[in-house]
Amino acid sequence: MEVLKSLFFKVIKHQLLSASLIMVIGTNAYNFSQLIFHFLTGRFLGNKALYGDLASIISLVGIITIVQVAVGLTIVKLVASEKDNNKVAGFVKWLDRTAIFVGIVIFLMTFLISPFLSTFLNLVEPKAAFFLGPIVGLFLVVSTERSVLQGLLDFKKYVYSILVEASGKIVVTTVLLFLGFSIFGALTAYLAGVLIATLVTRRFLSKYLQSHSQLVPDLDKFFKYSLATLVQGLSLTAMYTMDLLLVKHFFSAEIAGTYASLSILGRIVFFGTTPISSVMFPIVAKRHLNNQKYLSILFLSLILVIFISAILITFYYFFPALPITLLYGKEYLEGAGLLWWFGLFMGLLSVAMLLTQFQLSIGKTSVIYLFVVAAALQTLLIWFIHPNVLTVIQLSLISTALLVISLFIYLVLTMNRQKIS
Repeated sequence: MEVLKSLFFKVIKHQLLSASLIMVIGTNAYNFSQLIFHFLTGRFLGNKALYGDLASIISLVGIITIVQVAVGLTIVKLVASEKDNNKVAGFVKWLDRTAIFVGIVIFLMTFLISPFLSTFLNLVEPKAAFFLGPIVGLFLVVSTERSVLQGLLDFKKYVYSILVEASGKIVVTTVLLFLGFSIFGALTAYLAGVLIATLVTRRFLSKYLQSHSQLVPDLDKFFKYSLATLVQGLSLTAMYTMDLLLVKHFFSAEIAGTYASLSILGRIVFFGTTPISSVMFPIVAKRHLNNQKYLSILFLSLILVIFISAILITFYYFFPALPITLLYGKEYLEGAGLLWWFGLFMGLLSVAMLLTQFQLSIGKTSVIYLFVVAAALQTLLIWFIHPNVLTVIQLSLISTALLVISLFIYLVLTMNRQKIS
């Protein structure tokens, strides 16, 4: 008993494990809410074609907002590496103004190209594409604010922010679908959740936003690092969204709807392990700045990612019908045999992201080119070879496996040349 008690307190006190526990519980509660959202929409939108429209639009939101996700890594690194609170306050105020401006610009651009997107994706409800603009604009602002919280290592407020978004989304979705608003109700709920989260997160950062500090960050350094993380982020997002968009383009609406259900469930593996990378990144960045040992943080993070991924993939292999039936219904069961393939693909992608973010946290930006090549390879293979959806998944798996192998080789070379401790 004393041994277990001692072990428990060691886990609680360990910086990576305690923060990872908060993030894993919080973000997976958020991911579970996403499943509830897809359960509600998958069951009550009326047919697979409409659900395919919704899944495609949400995927596009992910692709467009990768601009912020990439910049977010830069924000995390710079905030985590800064000891002067006055500089942090000036940085946060500058970020807020910039995020609002960029959000408006992207909103207008997205609005203008919505008709083209509707045609390319063969949307059953073309006007649904017009929701992209406001969702993306607000998401850029709230994501920027969350990156600041992550850089401050304030993971509790970060988790609270995403759970508020999730709660608002579920409540509004339930009400609007009950009232019969179909896909427009679902997208309105998505927008409402992001809006509520934006207001809450701004309150968390009020002392920084109200500061009189007018300091501006080193923009040259900021944009150079952001460009590298943007390229990596675009490549990462492409690897778990382009397959869905290409299936939507090449296959029937019914097949695309089934594939969308597999894609959403498969991403549980990826997003279920993402919190570990999110915690590792600022901790390693801070330790690297202070010349402290950090390689053990990577290895522990890697063990956690592989362990969680293996559990989920095993579950998908032996019980694929259970999550599909619970979330979508029996009409989606035709894809049950493919679910574990998707899980394996996402598990490898989780490892690839962890290894890449480790390198980025210590300033090794050249690693991004490996992701670019892998994303391009995946897209080209699927574009020219797509006899069935199993082949599509397997081609994605092959591209990701080659990426992981390359990243491990890169890590070994980095360790040998730089003598990482």
